Amino acid sequence: MLPRILVADDDDGVRQLLRLIFARAGFDVIEAASGEQALARAVDSDPNVILLDIMMPGMDGYDTCRQLKSDSRTKGVPVIFVSALEDRLGRNSAARYGADDWIKKPIGPRDLVARVQTVMNRRLTYGALA
Repeated sequence: MLPRILVADDDDGVRQLLRLIFARAGFDVIEAASGEQALARAVDSDPNVILLDIMMPGMDGYDTCRQLKSDSRTKGVPVIFVSALEDRLGRNSAARYGADDWIKKPIGPRDLVARVQTVMNRRLTYGALA
């Protein structure tokens, strides 16, 4: 069974690029164009990891992450913020809302996949110890 990744970004081009990168790396890719869609798809598709943009219309990435982490059905799924923002306040907010990692755009495809796999492996390792 392929690992499943949920990509939530309001930019169609970014979603297409991430779909291509992760499909080539052997992932099943699910997409969401908003925070609201991400919440619904996270419950329906049972992803192994969620890539989440911060700046989306309506519900932003922070609120989406907070809701994912407060829902018993999705709280154990690692959430990784992918953003062009690079401020300490944003990173602290991400951690406060329960994000597992923060990746700054731009990032090369190999490095992106490696970071995602590291977060997934960390979750598997710590989950096995719990």
